[in-house]
Amino acid sequence: MSSERIDKAIISNRSALIAKYAQAGATAIYKMLEQLVAHDKKRGLIARVFDIDDETVMAGVDGRAVVNAADERSAKDAVDAIQYYHDCDYIMLLDGPDIIPHINLDPPSGLADADVAIPSDLPYASPAAFGRQVNKFLTVTRVVGRLPAAHGETSPQKLIDLIENAIAHTSRPLEDFPANFAITANVWKASTQISLVNLFGDHSGLFLCPDDMHPVIDPSLDKRVHFINCHGASGDWRFYGQLADEYPVAMDSEKVSSVPIKRDALVAAECCYGGELYNYLVLACPMPMCMTYLLRGTAAFVGSTTISYGPSDSNGMADLICQFFLEKALTSGSTGRAFLEARQRFIRTQYMSDPTNAKTIAQFNLYGDPSLVPINAEDSADAPIPKSVADILADQNGRPERKARRVALESIGRSVASISSKAGKRVPEAEADKLAAVDHFKSIAIKLGVAEPVKVFQVTGGPEFRRANKGLANNRRIAVTVVAGERNLGDASAPFYKLVIGHIIGDGIFKVCECESR
Repeated sequence: MSSERIDKAIISNRSALIAKYAQAGATAIYKMLEQLVAHDKKRGLIARVFDIDDETVMAGVDGRAVVNAADERSAKDAVDAIQYYHDCDYIMLLDGPDIIPHINLDPPSGLADADVAIPSDLPYASPAAFGRQVNKFLTVTRVVGRLPAAHGETSPQKLIDLIENAIAHTSRPLEDFPANFAITANVWKASTQISLVNLFGDHSGLFLCPDDMHPVIDPSLDKRVHFINCHGASGDWRFYGQLADEYPVAMDSEKVSSVPIKRDALVAAECCYGGELYNYLVLACPMPMCMTYLLRGTAAFVGSTTISYGPSDSNGMADLICQFFLEKALTSGSTGRAFLEARQRFIRTQYMSDPTNAKTIAQFNLYGDPSLVPINAEDSADAPIPKSVADILADQNGRPERKARRVALESIGRSVASISSKAGKRVPEAEADKLAAVDHFKSIAIKLGVAEPVKVFQVTGGPEFRRANKGLANNRRIAVTVVAGERNLGDASAPFYKLVIGHIIGDGIFKVCECESR
């Protein structure tokens, strides 16, 4: 580990930026990054840009330069080398997946939907070596966020604008976040109401689609917290509502780009593909919703790169990761730490052997500079030191306290992974058919409207989970069944999935989950 202090690593790839934006565009981006580094220094953060394609830079951290920008393994190895060497408090991935690639993770066992891979930034937040299985990265210990542009973007100005927005960000008093904008597909009214009560104490002002949509919702977009629980589709700039077989447009990124939105807003979107950075130029369509929000000055956008899941009348999966993030962002320090704590809480409280939970932890990414702090220190959980003492320690810029938190969060991340469950090998069909609990599960699934084949998997987990599980006289398993369909979204369509998941110990079922694609 280096003795040189680096608080924030900005991970870039110069040759890839030049290929994407030409030399002049890349030069302009690096000039703006110099301003961000200078601004961070005034905030008490020592930031540095690391070009992972630069042999000298990577040799300086005992790593290897990335030769091919699309090489996911090399990118992961490079980030690991930088983090091991400098022990940074923040990692900011610069630009979209054509500059710093998402890691394409395999779909979890038992989840057969249209996604052949899960583009994810989760592996960068874990010290685990490169791999494709989600469960390999349940040890989540790093603060990671991405300041993105869309895949295939040609204008460097968009990334420059996002860097300028990060420089212009202002921490605000808690009272500046009193009201929220929330919209849901009508069929998920009950689920979203629960989420809002958990977050804000009530669900007043919740918009339902149908009937609410532009221009009805436009005035309420001028809020600093946005919670969105609608349908989404791949390569689509719109979010959709639902009532029966009606799927009207709930939000449109073109319209969102032209109405007032408060700077430094916090946005969490449960929607399928809500965080997909698709190539809108090739598709000849408007920008992704997440990019529209970020270019309007949003501080943080949490969204999914693929098909996401949740219950219709309770909370789980996408509901929870979005809730956990907003709750922490409104009480803790940086948006990056809030997302790390949200991930850790999700892994700690949910059965990670459930394939929808495993997919959830992988598919939701944080977009925005992860070092931004929404709430003034006086109003946040980052201000436990009396002001008189804080004045004495002012020249340290809060770094010892932040470093102590990072050590604690690393310990929590490792402990949480140790006690978490995960799906193991598939139980042969002939063996599964002999299990009384599986027969019982099939009857439950049929009553819930799913009469498809059932897949059964063994359940394993981290070392502490396995140690505790040894005390059980019976085997632990998970059963999964899914029905597929299609939604007609006007001039677009999207696949639909409903899953029933049973958690089994021996001959008994101790939990049944019913969920559907968002």
